[in-house]
Amino acid sequence: MGESPPSDCHEIIRSAFDNVAAHIFNLAALQMTVDEFATECVSIDSIMRDLESRMDEAEITLRTDMRILINEIQHLKERKSSR
Repeated sequence: MGESPPSDCHEIIRSAFDNVAAHIFNLAALQMTVDEFATECVSIDSIMRDLESRMDEAEITLRTDMRILINEIQHLKERKSSR
């Protein structure tokens, strides 16, 4: 699997956030992160790496929220590549 082009990246990160928003505790914090990544999106893989690196510094509930988002991004990426 190669890296997704920026247009797919933007679409996937927004869709992933929309899909998991109801399960997120720190909605505002994660929304700001998603907005930042969506505007600078180079690839899905780079977004997932950046989210994972930010998890080290985050408190436990935000880490959980980020993990939920990463899992959904991965799911959407795999689904899109299998089409």
